[in-house]
Amino acid sequence: MSRIYISAETDPYFNVAAEYQLLKDTAGGTSLFLWRNKPSVIFGRNQNVFAECDEKLLKKYGVLPVRRFSGGGAVFHDLGNVNFTFLSKEQDADTDRYRKVLRHAVSSLGISCTFGGRNDLLAEGKKFSGQAYYAEWGNLLYHGTVMVNVDLDLLSAVLKPSFLKLRSKGIDSVRSRVVNLSQIDARITPERVQEALMIAFAAEYGAERPVSRIDRRSMQPSVYEKIRKDDWIYGESPDFDVRFEKKLSFGNVTVFADISGGKVSRAKIYTDSLAALDFSPCEKSLAGLLFREDALVATIENFVQNKAGF
Repeated sequence: MSRIYISAETDPYFNVAAEYQLLKDTAGGTSLFLWRNKPSVIFGRNQNVFAECDEKLLKKYGVLPVRRFSGGGAVFHDLGNVNFTFLSKEQDADTDRYRKVLRHAVSSLGISCTFGGRNDLLAEGKKFSGQAYYAEWGNLLYHGTVMVNVDLDLLSAVLKPSFLKLRSKGIDSVRSRVVNLSQIDARITPERVQEALMIAFAAEYGAERPVSRIDRRSMQPSVYEKIRKDDWIYGESPDFDVRFEKKLSFGNVTVFADISGGKVSRAKIYTDSLAALDFSPCEKSLAGLLFREDALVATIENFVQNKAGF
């Protein structure tokens, strides 16, 4: 049985959790889930958040960090982006048919597109869509994005590493030249893209039911609370080494740390402060903390204030 679901919510945590719930509940046939998010960066399951973007800018612009269950690179979402997910039993998955739906939908809007790179859709040689997949419970989802009128300035601002000097042991994003479909044809809107995807899907699969609207009343995804927590967002980051510098009340501080499972496993603190302090107790206290630059800096500042009265 083929069905079409569309989310009435723009909370990225809800939509990623709803997608996961739909995957878990897939019983047969092929379904299509369409969803849009308010500004957020969606990270691949095995990515290092700190190597993919500037966390301070995320906070400044109100962009939410979200870790999904599938692999692949980090992508920026806002309401100018249409997200799609094909869901089926793993044995019935057919990426060629999924791609056929995508091509037909985009072609119906008057855009000629081709596939290139790592499952990227290109128009006029520039990327406007990327895809990834994930399988569990014998079910599979194949999902991706369609950039319609995404805020490219905000995308460029947040999708880059911060000043942290990282030596990441994870997977870095492949950043490509991108284009909004509305730059090619100003008449194209997210609503038109969603409608085109539904029509193309129904033509290919013969959707048997009216579109099902998903919201917080009709669905309570089991992993919603889990994926909103720091332990999932940051703690799933691959191991990496970090060095950062900060000017504090007592002088400049340089911190070197090894991060494992998102937490500090070892830290070393250096400072140009005139106060002769033994930082070894502070370094030990940092071990086991979830790596968040502001939390580590606050711990060091409090240590010095308690020891030296700064």
